[in-house]
Amino acid sequence: MNVLMAANTKFIHPASVMVYSLCNSHRNVEVDIYLAYHNLREQDIERLQKIVLGFEQKKLHLLDVGETFASRVSATDVFSHEIYYRILAINMLPQDMERILYLDIDMLIKKELTEVYETSMRDTCPFIVCEDINGHARGIYESLQDGAVIPRDCKYFNSGFMLINLNYLRRCNSVGYILDAFYREHGRYQYPDQDILNHMYYDKVQFVPWALYNLPPEWWKVDVDAISRGAIRFASYPEMHDLSIDQNKRFADITLQIRDNAYIIHYLGELKPWFYRSGPVWPDVALYTGLWFDCEREMYEDIEGLEPLQ
Repeated sequence: MNVLMAANTKFIHPASVMVYSLCNSHRNVEVDIYLAYHNLREQDIERLQKIVLGFEQKKLHLLDVGETFASRVSATDVFSHEIYYRILAINMLPQDMERILYLDIDMLIKKELTEVYETSMRDTCPFIVCEDINGHARGIYESLQDGAVIPRDCKYFNSGFMLINLNYLRRCNSVGYILDAFYREHGRYQYPDQDILNHMYYDKVQFVPWALYNLPPEWWKVDVDAISRGAIRFASYPEMHDLSIDQNKRFADITLQIRDNAYIIHYLGELKPWFYRSGPVWPDVALYTGLWFDCEREMYEDIEGLEPLQ
């Protein structure tokens, strides 16, 4: 299995936990991890290498993307240059590689991903992705669709999980087109790389279940009224705080079932456990932070000589 990730020094600690969780959940699987980076220190790379070498059948491959891209696309306080590396690194991968799974570093990998990695891909599909369900939970889904300029009847996807069809991208010179769009359009969008990819490929991607492979750490409460009509939908946060709704009658809380069945938890946005290490945590996020901290603790116990970062 081939996995792509991108990291910088600022986020080397969550990257460490993600890499450990990936290796730990694939102990009997051969995994080649490709690290796209530019601004990493030698000790950062050594740290990740130490984790990977703690497991059999795991290898870390370094992809230094260089300085040219950063000179043409500006970073912000919210979005670093690394968000673009998932595309920039594609041309640096072995030419005989057919697919690779990109994973954000603010993820916890709970279960083996070989089944989704082997998902059949259409010849005309560039990426297998998950719907950005967090937009539904926050009541902003339509604004995300509008921001990416995609039709309302089409799904908006999150770019943190992407099974990449390298054959298609090479055949269509897609990397060149995507990078050109990044250079021209990155300043127009709220979520620059994600919105551009949605705008270009919303009608070509394939979807796998977000509840399994890209689960945000949120409350998940099913709408009982919708189920009675034969539909499945989750309450949005605005609905959960609507005093005119009888919460106990209208919604059934299945958060723990969703959490425990997930293969990947994606601690996106402000929902990152390390933000709450020494302070109060929202009650919904609290249901997920323990999993990350347990993995962090296990990492230090399991990997000999790995020192905590200050």
